[in-house]
Amino acid sequence: MSLTPTIYIVTVVSKFRWRLKHCGEGDGKMVRWLKIVVFASLVTLAWGQGNSEPSDPRDKELQQLRERVAALERLVQLLKEELSSLKLNGAAPQSQTQLVALQQQTEEEKRKLEEELKRELQGVTQPPAPRPAPPSAVYGGGLWQALNPDTSVIANFRTGFRGKRPFASFAGSEFSEAELAFQAATDPFSRLDTFIAVAPEGAEVEEATLTILDPTFIGLPRNLQIRLGKLLAPFGQLNSIHPPEQPFVDSPLVHRLWFGHAHGNHKHGNHNHRKRNHQDEEEHKDEHEDEHEEHINGAAIPSEGLFTGAGLSLNWLVPTGRHLTWLTIAPLNVDNATFQTNSGRPAWLARIRHFRELSPTQTLNLGLNYAFGRNDLNKDTRLFGIDLTYRWRPLREGLYRSLVWQTEAYWGQRDTGDGTVKPKGWFTMVEYQLSRTLFLGARYDFAQSPDKSFSGRGFSLAITLFPSEFGRYRLQWNRLKIGGQTVHEVWLQTTFSIGIHRPHPL
Repeated sequence: MSLTPTIYIVTVVSKFRWRLKHCGEGDGKMVRWLKIVVFASLVTLAWGQGNSEPSDPRDKELQQLRERVAALERLVQLLKEELSSLKLNGAAPQSQTQLVALQQQTEEEKRKLEEELKRELQGVTQPPAPRPAPPSAVYGGGLWQALNPDTSVIANFRTGFRGKRPFASFAGSEFSEAELAFQAATDPFSRLDTFIAVAPEGAEVEEATLTILDPTFIGLPRNLQIRLGKLLAPFGQLNSIHPPEQPFVDSPLVHRLWFGHAHGNHKHGNHNHRKRNHQDEEEHKDEHEDEHEEHINGAAIPSEGLFTGAGLSLNWLVPTGRHLTWLTIAPLNVDNATFQTNSGRPAWLARIRHFRELSPTQTLNLGLNYAFGRNDLNKDTRLFGIDLTYRWRPLREGLYRSLVWQTEAYWGQRDTGDGTVKPKGWFTMVEYQLSRTLFLGARYDFAQSPDKSFSGRGFSLAITLFPSEFGRYRLQWNRLKIGGQTVHEVWLQTTFSIGIHRPHPL
């Protein structure tokens, strides 16, 4: 209920009484004017209160309002009598005591109205402020915990069978690796991402990258992204994903043969062993080429391959309009079966990636890749690659149905001093989502070794269960033909993760 008119009338009446006391007989016009104003104010108050609907229909408030209106009517009546007496002989009426008492009552009513209006404006009366709780001990870091980076651990366990027939012989169980991830923003312009792979053979930093997301503070354009440290080489789409998160237990053959190496301190011993084998193969190549193909053991080939290097990467978002195009240039120091550039000039890599949205449910990603550097013979090696990734996810059943088809093909030119060897390799794989937690995948791949001394091809089927985003179970069957031998492999993989792990790029 609005209380402003009542307060206004009380205030006006108080002022009129003061003016009346100072008016004489010659102020007749003033007296008549005051009577008109008082009467008009009373009519206005009665009309406003008669037409306004109360916000609270309780009878108590209505009764209070009626009493206040009655008090105002009595006050107006007394004022009329006082005006009449002043007009006749300038003397005050006989009921002066009654007028003073009524004035005091009106002042009290005014005070109450002002307090009630103040409470309505400020809301319900605020309860007394609670007493502050005594400080308590905070375990786990408290405020300092917010300064820690996002930390996660991904553990990868595998059990395998290998032989000329499926389940022919037990290959053993192994703890493949535990990937430790530390990720955080270093300042408003950059971010640091560190991934450490801990395996039984040792520990290795897979990636430690400082990414400058906004280089405008050093005068460079905003659409240029700079990355420093040990990077995942910008060569192909699958290479941007760490092995534990890839859609199959093992990497494709072309990655395993061209970029694979063991973890930790054993990788150099394996490299020397590979180099000695290469020398032995060259000596007996002409006489026992067929026998050489038979002596290749598929178990000796690394099950994972990841193209990494230390250096700099410049990623420029090309302004092409609706669709997205990135141009990446990276000079890296690389040490794998294809490049060895740690002691000399770096390997130069370039990649153009184009992302196109075919429809609200379909996307297409196309990439062109190039790499140039030195090999283990201190000669030049060039790699060319093309990758294509198609994704489909319906709008209504996006949680239960999806399809990813990915194909990559590589060609190489390896200078040996006596000529040029041109190895090649490719793979195609598809993964279809059967339900919210079940995925079915298939892969076919072919690859030649970097020196083209042997080749291999394989076919894989995998079924993956995702009970949650923190756990994964996978059953996979491989049929490999390497160096003239056919090998069947059955893998059971279990992957668990804890902590915050940021998604990999599409």
